[in-house]
Amino acid sequence: MVEELLKEFDNVCTLRVRMPISSDLTNPRNFITKISRYNKVVNIPNSMTVLDELLPISIEMAKRNLKGIWNFTNPGVVSHNEILEMYRDYINPDFKWAN
Repeated sequence: MVEELLKEFDNVCTLRVRMPISSDLTNPRNFITKISRYNKVVNIPNSMTVLDELLPISIEMAKRNLKGIWNFTNPGVVSHNEILEMYRDYINPDFKWAN
């Protein structure tokens, strides 16, 4: 709904974030933090937004006065199991999950 309202303005830059990931694993909105707390995980591929990589780009977009609606994601897709495998490999070797 907000996007519908904002698209009427020609001076707005909307960045569509998908499954936000950041290095702050204490943030409850971090996709890694969320998915690691689920009892069961559906293993589907998804676009992700790695905030630590893309936030500097958003600053550059503002400096260049870019406008419009942008899908603000990293290239490609990553499955939920791939995310959890990396979580297990790098953060918690005892971590287990079910699909």
